[in-house]
Amino acid sequence: MDQHLDGKVPMTDIDAIKKWINVVCFFLFLLLVTSSGYGQGQPPSAKKLKVLGTSVIHGKNEAQARKNAVDDALTSAVGQVVSSMLTSETMVQQFQLINNEILTRKNNYIQNYRVLTESVSGTRIRAFVQVEVSVDQVGKDLSSMGLARTGMVYPTILFMVAERNVQNETFVYWWGSSKTTSRTIAETAMAQAFTKTGFKVAEPPDLSAPLGLPVQPPDAQLLAVAKQLAAEVLVTASGTVTSIASAGDTGKTLRATVNTKAFNVKTGQTIGRVQKNKVVSEPNEIQGGNKALAIAGAEAGQELSKQVMIAWQQDRSSGATINVAVQGTDGHIASFVRLRKAITSLSGVRELKMKAMSADRADMAVTYQGNTRSLADALLLNTFDGFTIDIIDIAADTIQIQLIH
Repeated sequence: MDQHLDGKVPMTDIDAIKKWINVVCFFLFLLLVTSSGYGQGQPPSAKKLKVLGTSVIHGKNEAQARKNAVDDALTSAVGQVVSSMLTSETMVQQFQLINNEILTRKNNYIQNYRVLTESVSGTRIRAFVQVEVSVDQVGKDLSSMGLARTGMVYPTILFMVAERNVQNETFVYWWGSSKTTSRTIAETAMAQAFTKTGFKVAEPPDLSAPLGLPVQPPDAQLLAVAKQLAAEVLVTASGTVTSIASAGDTGKTLRATVNTKAFNVKTGQTIGRVQKNKVVSEPNEIQGGNKALAIAGAEAGQELSKQVMIAWQQDRSSGATINVAVQGTDGHIASFVRLRKAITSLSGVRELKMKAMSADRADMAVTYQGNTRSLADALLLNTFDGFTIDIIDIAADTIQIQLIH
């Protein structure tokens, strides 16, 4: 290596040494992450909990009270697992269903338990119990019930609902030759049911120009519209009202029929189908038709949202693989490590693995329960100490990120 007379190394050589050190550090880091996987790993199939159970001693029958206290502890353990897997809104809204289908059948989920200690105080006995609960089985049963799970990224729903009341000659719908941004009656009821279940519901689009499509275009055209509007699930429906008889002095008897179908926008696969009929009697024909459409729409929405929830959870249970390419890593390994940690901590990320690394770029495979857009949006909500990120490009299965210092 050349040196000046004063013994100092030339700056060009120093720069070369720094670059060589950076390359070596990157390769050592790559060796570390590929050996460890840097993944979150699969969730455990069982969970051990230590819980208290309490019971009242009746008639000095401590043996029965002890059994009841242990039984209370087992119920509490299963309840804790359930509450950790569901959103708080779902727990509150669906608690009766959870109680009937899960908690009263707790023995289906208990793999093992051991009473660690117990104590009697007056007429009460308390037991401290270690319980092993099957997380896999609880999760499968919750999914089969169509309940919103924590950590699951749920899709954006686009509704395309055409509606015709009893005195209307034509259907009302937003993708036709005239612009409208208001929901139909049946659509409003269906959207409320989907929102209550835990889905994100897209607002009717404010189009710059009418689409000019017929009331019932081919499914392929509807799916193309849903893709353009960045929806992940498309719900198509028709709601019609007919007058079936006179109700005498009380008015008219009206029947509303709401026919629905749900699609996975990415695959085009049908993931749900429901038809509901509702008959009402009202003095005013229009008001009766509106009432019947609202009830039929709500019932259809409740049933269809459950079908979509089950299908979506099954489709996303393993997660999709998204390639994440990070540029600007040269000399900024610490920043890249913080970004990687932020990605692994995101809701819906199941695993992260390194694919390749060079001096100024790192490539990762992220197993994520959502699409590239939702992953990018979640990342942009993070703030980082000493750097920021820029999303350069988002494709169907790839996100390109630039580190900015």
